[in-house]
Amino acid sequence: MYKILLVDDHSIVRSGIRLLLKEQYGAMEVDEAKNGSVAFGKIMDNTYHLMVTDINMPNTDTFSLLQNIRSTAPDLPIMIFTIMTEYAFAKRYLQLGVKGYVSKQAEDPEILTAVHRILFGKLYVCSELMDQMVEDSHFNQELDPFGRLSNRELEIAYHLVKGKSVSYIADTLNIHTSTVGTHKARIFDKLKVDNVVVMKDLAMHYRLI
Repeated sequence: MYKILLVDDHSIVRSGIRLLLKEQYGAMEVDEAKNGSVAFGKIMDNTYHLMVTDINMPNTDTFSLLQNIRSTAPDLPIMIFTIMTEYAFAKRYLQLGVKGYVSKQAEDPEILTAVHRILFGKLYVCSELMDQMVEDSHFNQELDPFGRLSNRELEIAYHLVKGKSVSYIADTLNIHTSTVGTHKARIFDKLKVDNVVVMKDLAMHYRLI
């Protein structure tokens, strides 16, 4: 019997995926977590066949969470289920070893296909991202300036080009505003830009947004 962990801060999303999986797999055991710390605690106490997780949750540094999971449970397959389908993010998570990246706008059959493929040891990436992966020779890490950013810097850069304030970013990532400011300065330096407007143009070109 499969045992799956669903991680999302919205209970309606967890309930919907739970129902979908139960209808497909019947006796499947499904646990839930509303944030990264709860999820990590469950992973410490249980063995799962798959973790399905969002990447944008309050008080959760998802990059660090996945790195910790990789150290603790290196064989646990992880499927990202998110509204954030920008290629720069998908690429970074795939480099961290996730086995699937699926949009929350996907229809039920695609979600089930992704889960099935991952449970059987295969990779699943939604079609729009797969097309960009094929074209990635034009946006390799040497050419893409966002490849110079750390995981946390990439996350903050994404929020900045989306028009979010420093205080909003600090609250979302559970860090101090001064820390966001420090990261912002480093981001500008690495990207060789001096304002968010120019960074947004760069982000659009390299598919961060």
